[in-house]
Amino acid sequence: MCLPIFEGTGGHKVRPYISINSEEKQMKTALISDIHGNYAGLMATLNDIEKCDCDRIICLGDVVEGGEKNRECFVELQQRNIPIVRGNHDEINDLSDFKLKSQLQKLPEYLVEKDILYTHISPRKKQYSLNNNTEAWNVFDETTYKLIFVGHLHVSLIFGENSDTPFCAKRHTFVFNRPYPLERTNRYIICVGAIGYSRSALQKISYAIYDDTEYTIEMKAIEGPLLEL
Repeated sequence: MCLPIFEGTGGHKVRPYISINSEEKQMKTALISDIHGNYAGLMATLNDIEKCDCDRIICLGDVVEGGEKNRECFVELQQRNIPIVRGNHDEINDLSDFKLKSQLQKLPEYLVEKDILYTHISPRKKQYSLNNNTEAWNVFDETTYKLIFVGHLHVSLIFGENSDTPFCAKRHTFVFNRPYPLERTNRYIICVGAIGYSRSALQKISYAIYDDTEYTIEMKAIEGPLLEL
């Protein structure tokens, strides 16, 4: 498989970390994002994930900036061997902890696993936010991934490639905390929500659980401490 090399805003090129799951087995994956130094919110999320029988966790970036416990959040993820992709706040920030800044800048910009992509904003070279049907269609048009998981928006969204409207992806309606069935003949972009700040009217911590056995995505919304915008 020929994979692109992303160029970060700092001008350095980052190669993907391919095959984050080396074992050929099906599993449930919890996807978290946009922690922004909210350690209490992170711990509430991790505790909830433990109740959901997940096999692993992947973090889609923006570990820092916002709350006061940036290093604690990063260390917690590292100690649990949670793969992390680099978000825009991980790449450019005002942290005075230069060791942490260096560690964050070394994170990969995206992870690839078979036909699944995990990244923070978008796989497009022009990393426009994936917050509308047209931009979602652009991503489907320029990629071949079956599933793309992103963060960055601080809301929970599902876009599908199959749509009745030309040059527009379809935005799917779902119910929080209930598995949503995916179609194997479709492709999806899934924005998993946020732990730090919520830009949703729900004002809850949000993350997602992907079950590749049942082929479902569950958009989770839980009670827990959020940072103030």
